[in-house]
Amino acid sequence: MMKNNLNVRNTFIAIVAFAFTLVFINACKRESLTLTTTDDVNITGYLSRYPEQFSLFKQIIDRSGTTGFLGAYGKYTLFAPDNIAVTAWLKANNKGSVNDLSPDELKKVVTFHLLPDTVATNKFTDGKLPQITLYGQYLQTGAVNQGGVSSYVVNKLAKVTKSNIRVGNGIIHVLDHVLNPAVLTLAKSIEANSRYTYFTQALKETGFYDSLNIDGAAAKDTTRRFQTLILESDSALRAAGYASYTSFKNRYSKTGNPKNHADSLWLYMAYHISAGPSYIPDIITSPAIYTLAPKEIITTKFSGQSVLLNEDEFNGIVEPGVEINRTFSDVTASNGVSHEVKKPFAIKVRVQTAVYFDLADQAELKSNPKWRGAASANIFLIANGGSIASGINFNNPTKLTTTTQYDYYAIAPAPRRYNGGDLLTLSMGPNTARAQWVEFRTPMLVKGRYKIWICYGQNGNGVLSQVGVDVGRTGEQVMPTLLDFRQSLSTSGVTSATSSLASADPLMLTNGFKRYIATTAEYAGTVRGEQPVTGTGWDTMTGRLVGTADIQTTDRHWVRITMLPGGREGSGNTYLDMIHFIPIDDDQNYPRFSTSGTLFKRP
Repeated sequence: MMKNNLNVRNTFIAIVAFAFTLVFINACKRESLTLTTTDDVNITGYLSRYPEQFSLFKQIIDRSGTTGFLGAYGKYTLFAPDNIAVTAWLKANNKGSVNDLSPDELKKVVTFHLLPDTVATNKFTDGKLPQITLYGQYLQTGAVNQGGVSSYVVNKLAKVTKSNIRVGNGIIHVLDHVLNPAVLTLAKSIEANSRYTYFTQALKETGFYDSLNIDGAAAKDTTRRFQTLILESDSALRAAGYASYTSFKNRYSKTGNPKNHADSLWLYMAYHISAGPSYIPDIITSPAIYTLAPKEIITTKFSGQSVLLNEDEFNGIVEPGVEINRTFSDVTASNGVSHEVKKPFAIKVRVQTAVYFDLADQAELKSNPKWRGAASANIFLIANGGSIASGINFNNPTKLTTTTQYDYYAIAPAPRRYNGGDLLTLSMGPNTARAQWVEFRTPMLVKGRYKIWICYGQNGNGVLSQVGVDVGRTGEQVMPTLLDFRQSLSTSGVTSATSSLASADPLMLTNGFKRYIATTAEYAGTVRGEQPVTGTGWDTMTGRLVGTADIQTTDRHWVRITMLPGGREGSGNTYLDMIHFIPIDDDQNYPRFSTSGTLFKRP
């Protein structure tokens, strides 16, 4: 009975794995992969059982001295080349038999085909596998379509002919080629390629050639065991106006010593190198690449089928990026991976500037017909257990189901007036049915120090919160001033009777408050502001200074608003409008904003 139950369980696992396989390989016709369960207790037992397929690879295992641990209890994934594959590999290497290779050579072959964990095809991606081989290099998986048939491939070479063969100590995938580990370092592989003579020379003169010429297994600094290099071909550099390497060097090297870390050529090359092996899928799913140039990153974007670097929107203007040339990318070396771009790119030099971030300006909201305009209407911010906007995160979205408390509001409730006429309304509270924190991804911020202002509609049931930048990420900062959504502008000490006086704005500013909505006393051309100067509602729209952030990298960052433990529970009316990031020496009071989106500059 126990054996029957085991067989049922194994059959179920095989069916599930096959379902994942069908999802991954999407083509008009799919290759039928064999999924097998077996009573063999180990990998070597299975290989011995089918000598017509695996006798040569079994010889490799035996001669390499790895039979013992592959026959013992454990969790492994073996990519096993069949006899045809091993025969072709021996011939290509001018070897008559397995015995013509030493045990050490054959041990490298085995360990390069072996992962220290069970990895079924449902974990295959278009990129490197999550586990590194026992040899010490990553394997790449992907799919190819030939004659309308899609197949898994490993390292762009070996087709998987049978998959997910489950044995007592792991999984076997059968290959039609033997896999060969990379033997050249990044430095040597670039030097050996005639496409990159400029880059090779620049690597040598800046000193990066030496650091990229250390095999991963020999690296003393474990953070540099693998690195990623983004290359520019000679033809791309010539097309950009550099007729020779000398002209390229003269353009960037200004100190006379390219090894000087302040030299522009050194910084240029450092900007093309990052720690860790980042294959194309890693680049696509990462918002930025952290380079060896101090505090400089490369932003990433996936558009259609193109992978773009440094395609950014800055101050409302889209800055074109450069495209990765996928034909010459994902090239594995013994200590990392290289990619090529179609055009040269350098560190972008930007001047720090204020950013006035309207929280309703989310890409997913702006593409919705209900966003502003004549057809504007409320939009629920949660769908399918998650935020509908990539730039908004909640701590517990699966439990936020009340559609009136997590909304984009197209029409602001009177007497409040919001920038663009819309806002976000969020229910913050201590119980699990409410959000304990919400965070927003900012527009591009140039590195520097900014005063951070949270702009909101005052509400007597608002919560007490704390604001943080990049919480839980590199460079986390917590702002010192607590954010109390009950507070209005009158909390600053200004009253309705004195709010129109010349001293009102300086007093508010001194106490960490400001008007951010234009008043009825202000004009932008013929357009008049709408927030009362005195009387009812003059103080409902509050700009609150929560602290100064030292932004270390030019990038998009995250600002999190967290309800404090023991704080008041909101009533579903936390009205969020804007966040202002203003350089510390810039004007903190102006410009001001309006429901029409008109900007009111200082008179």
